[in-house]
Amino acid sequence: MTKTYPLGLFLFAVSASSVFSQAVPISSVPGLSASLPSPTACTGKTNLLCAIPNVYGPYGLVLPNPGVATSFASTFQTSFAATATQLTLLPLANPASGFVYQYDAQTGLYSRTTQSLGPVLTERGETIGRHKFSFGGTYQRFRFQKLDGVDLHNLPAVLPAVKSSVPPGDPYLAGQFISTQNSIDIKMNQFTLFGTFGLTNRIDLSVAVPYMQVGFNVNSVATINRIAGTEPIIIPSASSSSPIIACCSNGGPGPYGPVFANYFDPKNPATSIVRQFSNNQSTAQGDLYWNPNKNNAAGIGDVTLRAKANLFHNEQMSFALVTDIRLPTGDATNFLGSGTVGVKPVAALSFREGWLTPHVNLGYQWNGNSILGGNPYLGTKGTLPGFAIFSGGSDIPISRYVTLSADYLGQELANSPRIGTQTFQSPGPLATTGQVGTFSTIVPLGKQVYNQSDAAIGLKISFADHLLMTMNAIVALNDGGLRQRVTPMAGLSYVF
Repeated sequence: MTKTYPLGLFLFAVSASSVFSQAVPISSVPGLSASLPSPTACTGKTNLLCAIPNVYGPYGLVLPNPGVATSFASTFQTSFAATATQLTLLPLANPASGFVYQYDAQTGLYSRTTQSLGPVLTERGETIGRHKFSFGGTYQRFRFQKLDGVDLHNLPAVLPAVKSSVPPGDPYLAGQFISTQNSIDIKMNQFTLFGTFGLTNRIDLSVAVPYMQVGFNVNSVATINRIAGTEPIIIPSASSSSPIIACCSNGGPGPYGPVFANYFDPKNPATSIVRQFSNNQSTAQGDLYWNPNKNNAAGIGDVTLRAKANLFHNEQMSFALVTDIRLPTGDATNFLGSGTVGVKPVAALSFREGWLTPHVNLGYQWNGNSILGGNPYLGTKGTLPGFAIFSGGSDIPISRYVTLSADYLGQELANSPRIGTQTFQSPGPLATTGQVGTFSTIVPLGKQVYNQSDAAIGLKISFADHLLMTMNAIVALNDGGLRQRVTPMAGLSYVF
């Protein structure tokens, strides 16, 4: 468990300019500057990766009573990696052409050798043809709704007090905790330009260059929960600057006041127990709750290079080996890229039996070390999880100009961080209700092996022998990882 006075890596916030206008300047709280912790790797940063570490301000969740510096712990801190690493697994449309051409030595011309226009997101065994070139682009729209089955717009989390941080003389203060209701809104538009060149009749070389637009809004409502009969009596000390803490009051009048250990507004310590936060708040630098982070980014993503070698081909079967190399050209700190090299070899086997053209893909992706796999609060890197690929389906030619594509897309992630929820029970009666309270809270489940399964349904429409339009939808079949129910895609390509 990590001390987080400030709660550097915890979560979220809810934007409300009328609330943020009541920010507390650090200079207005005597002795607070001296008690602030050392800056983190995210202090003062504006990238999207630091939006959660900075959500309560550059110092984390700082409460403006330096005399009772209770620390609150969040075991969810490192679980944010579950979100960040999932952004590196987004599907990329197959850059290969839907047309396959073969040179006829007798006529001196190239002709289409198959009526099927091929799959959308998986690979078939055939190559495009010697010295043929295809280029085009696709657009995919992501509006994520769940992370490991937990609603991203309804994320509860409890921050209990760290017992070792409770001032001497007030052991009961350890029962106080902060409950939060949080929301993360992740939106992404992915525009991908691609090209494929047939080096020989059996070797294709491809490149895919994505342009990303990312929106990342983090919102939170934090509530200080006071346990009845545990509020300290704070008595000024004549011999030192640190006050003497006596236990305990019920929050009533005290001769030395104030008698509340934790609050958000020093002008109203009795009732200021709820506050809203956001990575889009507009308080000034130097305030307790100022957050420098932006909530959107745009730029080039990770460029993928692909080599495809057809090893066997006849009229009924075709087998190829495909190797993707993902280059870390995108800015990982703004979720535009993975931050590391990825290598993905895939075996592609396709068949032809009448109007059926089934195909199977098997492979594995290896990833290196990235800040997305580490701890942004500390500025450390970690290995991004690898994953096995097992996909299959069939592209069905409806006519020479229209092909229906249906695929199962499977990924088995290894050593990947996950989250879940559990119930937290207050250690005593709440001061507000007089009853023991129960709260749902997010917890990290550690690194696990789990499956992501999707179905993909698409159409390829040929307007001529050279121009191809693609429409596709990916439908999530389970809740593993970062998910949205349906992912639409549209594309256009030309071959010559």
